[in-house]
Amino acid sequence: MEPCLKIWDNVLHDIRERVGPLRFNLWFKNTRLESFDDNYANIIVPNVFTQVWLQENFANVLREGIGKLINKDLNVRFSILKNGEEGNISTSTNISLPRGKTDNKNYVQLNRILKLEDFVVGPNNRLAYTATLEMIKGKCPPFNPLFIHGTVGVGKTHLLQGVFNSVKEEQNINAVYMPAEKWTNEFIYSLQKGKMEAFRQKFRNMDMFLIDDVHFLSNKQGVQEEFLHTFNALYELSKRIILASDAHPKMIGQLKETLASRFMSGMVTKIDKPEYATRLLILRSKAAKFDVHFPEEVLEFVAEKFDDSVREIESALTTLSAHAKFNEKKIDLQLANEVFREVFYDEGKIIKINEIEEVVLNYFNISRNELHSIRKIKSISFPRQICMYLIKTLLTWSYQQIGDYFNSKKHSTVMFAIKKVKEQIDSDKQFKTFIEMLIEKIKREKKIA
Repeated sequence: MEPCLKIWDNVLHDIRERVGPLRFNLWFKNTRLESFDDNYANIIVPNVFTQVWLQENFANVLREGIGKLINKDLNVRFSILKNGEEGNISTSTNISLPRGKTDNKNYVQLNRILKLEDFVVGPNNRLAYTATLEMIKGKCPPFNPLFIHGTVGVGKTHLLQGVFNSVKEEQNINAVYMPAEKWTNEFIYSLQKGKMEAFRQKFRNMDMFLIDDVHFLSNKQGVQEEFLHTFNALYELSKRIILASDAHPKMIGQLKETLASRFMSGMVTKIDKPEYATRLLILRSKAAKFDVHFPEEVLEFVAEKFDDSVREIESALTTLSAHAKFNEKKIDLQLANEVFREVFYDEGKIIKINEIEEVVLNYFNISRNELHSIRKIKSISFPRQICMYLIKTLLTWSYQQIGDYFNSKKHSTVMFAIKKVKEQIDSDKQFKTFIEMLIEKIKREKKIA
């Protein structure tokens, strides 16, 4: 038992530095490394809620941290402590994540049921929502395709999955929903296995084609060519096409002009970030699905403080609910202030560019001259891209301003760098946690300064 305690203390120390005290106390309190053998490191957690979150967000981090200390590459497995005794989780929830393993499934399993009737409509998304309903009404909508764009977490995926679920239930048509990355992976797999005819038959016989995260096609010329052929085949047969992206077709870097033109041949509409009234409506709707009570003044507090995206305010409710359950407290304004104290910084103190830069330089151990140089080696270009993303996220600088700051780089270069970071955030949960850690560190040091 003693070796396990020492190993776990070292692993937790690194994680605490990475995620900060707020998230650490929420998710790693009352956990322990129980044992390890030739195949697994067995970790005890207090409840299923913690087990699921750690499984989805920290399995690889824990595996690598333990593996470095014992010089062995093990998988990790969680068990829940119940009434003072270890309760083993069924094998369906055990983690087995060997290094380099990929998911070769060529279908998309929706993580949750997103329905159009649950979509909260406000001034920021009304046009996109109305256009989506038009696409459902009949086989010949007044426009085709429909291209929806907007920043991360504003409801694009909800609309597309809502349409998919609606037409599958009510119209019983042949429809497909998947992110562009999944479509790309299936295309590459079919190409490598000599199954292109089956691939083309599958997608070109769809009645409705719903593709999310279209910006993933950027800088993939061969993939774009095949996607264009699929698009044209469906369009010529008057099949309904709905696409979603973080950016307007013209703003997707290194996208074929013919493809961008096709995307804009129907209706292009944007979803903006929700304003306060819509955020409050969304919070009321989502709060009703929790098994704890959220007072109205708490929902108003969250609506005021979290103004970035729907995903962010939903995460705030989940975090607040977890704190209330784990600490056996009722949800009120006092608890909300305690839970989110580290999230907010003194808005009277504006974050400065050098403060963002300093955090990046310290973390990656590079000099300012290297960061601003034209060198393209990954050890320098990667921190530079992250720094550009943080500046765009935390400040109000334009792409051109950021480019000028980094020695007159073109605004398109900055856009491409920021887009790459966003794509990795969307596809890599560990990287997303790392970026969140950097942002928290910048804001925390601003408060101390």
